Amino acid sequence: MRVGIVTTLVLLGSFEAAVAQGVQDDPRRRRLVLPSIREATDCIARETLNEPGIEGATRPGQLRAALAQPMRRCADEVDAMIAAHDQVYYPGYGEAFFQGPYLQDLVRAIQKRIGPELARRALEAAERAAAAQQSNPGFQVAQPAPKPFDQSAEQAKRETEEREKREVDAMWQRARQANAAPAPTPATAPTMSTPAAHSTQQSTSTDQSGGGGSALGGFVALVIGVFVLREAAKRRARKRRYERLMAKYGDASIVDRIMAYEMWQGMTAEMLTDSWGSPVGRDREVYKTRTTETWKYGQTGKNRFKHRVLVENSIVVGFKQR
Repeated sequence: MRVGIVTTLVLLGSFEAAVAQGVQDDPRRRRLVLPSIREATDCIARETLNEPGIEGATRPGQLRAALAQPMRRCADEVDAMIAAHDQVYYPGYGEAFFQGPYLQDLVRAIQKRIGPELARRALEAAERAAAAQQSNPGFQVAQPAPKPFDQSAEQAKRETEEREKREVDAMWQRARQANAAPAPTPATAPTMSTPAAHSTQQSTSTDQSGGGGSALGGFVALVIGVFVLREAAKRRARKRRYERLMAKYGDASIVDRIMAYEMWQGMTAEMLTDSWGSPVGRDREVYKTRTTETWKYGQTGKNRFKHRVLVENSIVVGFKQR
């Protein structure tokens, strides 16, 4: 019970970052971030092959538990992947991608990369065993008789795994609903928080872990390791971002507001991009003495957005919020 509570609390904090996944994607942005995704995944795959006993990690739950240390050793590559997403999309999107789609697909991606090498190792081990047996003809290794296939046992096992998955999903949903109260926003300050905080949350599903209590323990270890890795990556990314913005603007007060993902009247369009990222949509009207644009953030439906920022001659002059 205690392990389940700890797992729920840790995962709740991790998956709250997935609310930023509502941002629309496009092939151009995807091509820009793919190299960093491949580099991070290739690094984790290489380090996983160096883990002791990795040849015996045949179940998804066992492999998931074995990824904790390789991910820590690839912290720089993961950090670079998160930073690339923040730069291409908007600050904070990289963390959402890492906690959501990336971790959901990581076990499958690692299995695909290391599968041929593990198969080669298994073949070599079988050949060495056969050679050792041939070199000692007087010694015969008794091969265990194959167990008869029990279809009812396999069906019961699958039903147990499905039931455990539904119980964990229900636990996450209850915890998310209990902590879904929105944070209050100040009414007097002419600023707004990042649109990522208002994006639609998308539910996530977990892979079946198989293997009972040992797999659950390994999963908890991986989640804790990911949490530590995430915090370290966030600190490094925040430091690099602050240094870049200070070199760009040279004003600590402006940089602090951008780091807090604020938007205010009088900021430049470039500051808005650094704070909230590129808009999902943009309308442009050209007049004789001015050019007015409407930058749209936080899409909630067809031509429906949480925020519309009015930019006139590259200066923010107002905004609308729904």
